[in-house]
Amino acid sequence: MQLSGPARAAAAVLIVGLIGSGSALAEDRTEVSTLIFAEKRDGDKGGLFVIHPQASFGVDLGRYVSLDVSYAADAVSGATQSVYQVDAVSTATKFSDLRNEGTVAIGFRGRRSRITFSTTAGTERDYVNRAFAGSASIDLPGRNTTVALAYSHSFDQVCNRNNAMATPLEARALTGADPCDKSGLIFGKNDPMGRTRWEDLGIDTAQATLTQNLSPTLNMQVALYGSVLDGFQSNPYRRVRIGPNAPQEHVPDIRARWSVSARFNKYLQKLKGAVHLDARFYDDTWRVIGGNLELGYSQYMGKSLLLRFYGRLYQQSAAKFFKDAFYYQTSSTAGEYFTGDRELSPVRNVSLGAKLTLITVGEEKPVWGMFDKLQLNLRGDIMMIDNLAADNVEMNAGGIDTQFIYGTSLIDAVTLQLGLLGNY
Repeated sequence: MQLSGPARAAAAVLIVGLIGSGSALAEDRTEVSTLIFAEKRDGDKGGLFVIHPQASFGVDLGRYVSLDVSYAADAVSGATQSVYQVDAVSTATKFSDLRNEGTVAIGFRGRRSRITFSTTAGTERDYVNRAFAGSASIDLPGRNTTVALAYSHSFDQVCNRNNAMATPLEARALTGADPCDKSGLIFGKNDPMGRTRWEDLGIDTAQATLTQNLSPTLNMQVALYGSVLDGFQSNPYRRVRIGPNAPQEHVPDIRARWSVSARFNKYLQKLKGAVHLDARFYDDTWRVIGGNLELGYSQYMGKSLLLRFYGRLYQQSAAKFFKDAFYYQTSSTAGEYFTGDRELSPVRNVSLGAKLTLITVGEEKPVWGMFDKLQLNLRGDIMMIDNLAADNVEMNAGGIDTQFIYGTSLIDAVTLQLGLLGNY
């Protein structure tokens, strides 16, 4: 299928919206960005503030090989209720942490194929991540169809209170004062005083995608994703009120999850804009079933300014062992497992956002004296979150609604992102 000049411009818009940062770049590049996330919950229920800076550098080592190095960090601070219970009116517990992560990737490309191998190492006070990944893609003859496969395996370890001799209802939660000595990871030993231990968590993830040009101005991508987590998955700090006791939450060690998604991008040649549609269905062995629908619109304003608006609706059911705090406290658990994790609760949220991209191309001389192309991105999102009643349990005055309520205002969280990408 041959594309005309305007259609090629359309394809550029569509690929940016569809493929994102995963697309291959055939030139040296540097990118830096910072994301800020702020969440506020009502009264003394806490909140969250995250600063996420990241930087990447890529260089072509000859015609067929590329090398990419990236670094990212999360500076997290906030406050949260330490016990999931009825009438949790005590002051939220404050916390802060810093995560550092580095990735090195080497890629090989041919005329119609690409393959990349990468390794990642990340660390924070109570968590260590080590991962290996590989991905491959090929453009079928005609370059209208692209097939891609990706796989990764993580060797993670989580610091936890030493509950080896305790039953789930006796397990104690970790506190910020507990030591998480990383020398134990190196020498194979845990805290010599027996207070903490490092738990293993393995994560295997695979994804297959099919990208298809349906016409010169319409393309589609279908993706199938699967993941298996094996190991300690509880939040070591979270407690749940079970009758008179408040043990550490207890969730299964195995979780298998999968999703299928479809994306469509349609270029509107007369408007010099594009419409984006994204739908996704999710399911897992914990019976969290969810789905989201996203609709977006991108508009070129001149040759160098791209403005995008989008809205996203997401809803999920609760995990099969999640219950309202009132149920846990008055009727005990619904089986072996219990949790106060809001990410396992029934929830609905709406996100609205906009992204402004300014592209400057050095036609006569390099931009800032060194870049062939410079791209500035500014993005903002607002989130409105609605917690729903857990299955078979009515919401009550001291349960899920007061635990997870975000605030009396319409907006529950705000995300701002500023990024700069340079190609040279």
